[in-house]
Amino acid sequence: MRSWRFASSAFAVALFWAGMFGADKAHAQMDAFSPASLHGVVDLRASAANGEPSFRDDGFGKSRFGGAGTDAFHGDLRPAFVALEWRPHLTWNVGAVVAVIYQPHQERSIDLGQAYLTFKPLPVDGVRFQARAGLFYPPISQENDGTAWTPRTVITPSAIASWVGEETKVAGVEVSALRKVGDQSLGATLGAFGDDDTAGTLLALRGWSLSDYQSQLRGGFNLPPLNSHTAAVQGGETYSLRELDRRVGWYGRLDWRPVPEAALFGLYWNNLGDMTTRSADRQWAWATDFWSLGASWDVNDRTRLLAQAMTGRTAAGWAGGHGRYANARFDAAYLLVERRIGSDTASLRADLFDVHDRARAFFGDTSEHGWASTADWRHPLNRVLDLRLEALYIDSDRPSRIWADEAPAQRQTVLQSSL
Repeated sequence: MRSWRFASSAFAVALFWAGMFGADKAHAQMDAFSPASLHGVVDLRASAANGEPSFRDDGFGKSRFGGAGTDAFHGDLRPAFVALEWRPHLTWNVGAVVAVIYQPHQERSIDLGQAYLTFKPLPVDGVRFQARAGLFYPPISQENDGTAWTPRTVITPSAIASWVGEETKVAGVEVSALRKVGDQSLGATLGAFGDDDTAGTLLALRGWSLSDYQSQLRGGFNLPPLNSHTAAVQGGETYSLRELDRRVGWYGRLDWRPVPEAALFGLYWNNLGDMTTRSADRQWAWATDFWSLGASWDVNDRTRLLAQAMTGRTAAGWAGGHGRYANARFDAAYLLVERRIGSDTASLRADLFDVHDRARAFFGDTSEHGWASTADWRHPLNRVLDLRLEALYIDSDRPSRIWADEAPAQRQTVLQSSL
């Protein structure tokens, strides 16, 4: 067992026993397998897309569903996502989250999504604490707050949340604290993690995407065609959950809610990769770090605004010779407007994204810039079923598309319905 996973498991067990024996058992409220502890999602998806093929077909496509390289639309109908999530209460202050997910066209269509223990002790001097340990997504995305880390109102999350879903899941521990002062609240979160050394591979070598795929515990993502010199050192797949250099990464987040209707947060994330450790299948310990700022504002009881920006760096390879084979700065931002109309919800989002390649020209140009616009409509049909409609337009330019015999500039429209 890898050293960090062992440490995470040990901490999780410690939390469990602290909850079992550190509290008054008269207050214990165990609910392990009642209907209330089980949740599920079944997403039946119909799609039609034109333009370049999807990245799932080993290319540079930006969306989960792609065309055949022409203006003609290519259709698809299938279950897109199925999840069973178990949320037991082991004691009054110890719980768990375990999600098993099904995603077609992945290397392993059925895999573990998240699995972690939670610990929520009584407040101390007005400060509420919370901890979790296991396999989970750090608190980066504002959109994926539904069952099994799914978006709440849209089909396709932003470019930021899409990359979070692909490459930032970690095995780690996290502690947060929250204090209310009048109508305001202040919060702080600190996490330590491992098993995320390859984060940054997709951004640098494939680029941003707009997709609702989630990373797998054991499976990986195929990379598009690479520069011949890069292909000599980098494997053709990337595995999102790998520990290679045995360094512990970390992240910190600060939250401020100045009024009940508005919230702001700032986050810094760093996997502390050494850039040079490489596995037998040519997976590297990438050095990736980023800052992210986010805001939400409930304008009134029907209108909500979300905004987020991210900027960071990622690099891998040896410093000698021609230099590191990957060295890039990445940026992205979005603005999302949600409006409730009766029981329905309409959403409009604009995304900007780019990658600035700083590696030597010897390894080819992997820079890109682009933008996207998304419109969604969510209509609840009953208590457990809803219908979502989405139109997604993406415009991007990436010189490395020539390695796949494609034009650097691509435009694409994706139409989807989700039941």
